[in-house]
Amino acid sequence: MNIKEYRDPHPNPWLGDGILNGVLNGVTELLSTATYSPENLIIATEEKLKVMRKIMDKDKTLWGRLQNKFNGEKPDRILVDGGMLVQLFELSKQKSPYTITPSHQYTIPYSDLYELYRKLLLVLAPEKAIRLGIKG
Repeated sequence: MNIKEYRDPHPNPWLGDGILNGVLNGVTELLSTATYSPENLIIATEEKLKVMRKIMDKDKTLWGRLQNKFNGEKPDRILVDGGMLVQLFELSKQKSPYTITPSHQYTIPYSDLYELYRKLLLVLAPEKAIRLGIKG
């Protein structure tokens, strides 16, 4: 598992260190620690995986690579909230190899997120896992 904490390489210079920046950071922290119901966690993880597959597909062409670069998307890693990662590990009965802070954001490879999703389905929705051909 290769989870890295995300730091924005391009902070917004217009916000500075003022009140607006503090408010935005507080809202981001609050939203990243929101908890999902088990069903919504499955849906949110599926959506992250779909987005990542689209980014990976776009990266196969020159035009797609330019789009990814312009949008700041990386084909090898996806941004995930710490709160979501904590829930993925807890509900799939896995132990995180790292200390994850719910209010932070992390980047994770597609294969690692898919593995967590697979284990989550086996625990929470085994009938869906069988339909998708996922085996334990």
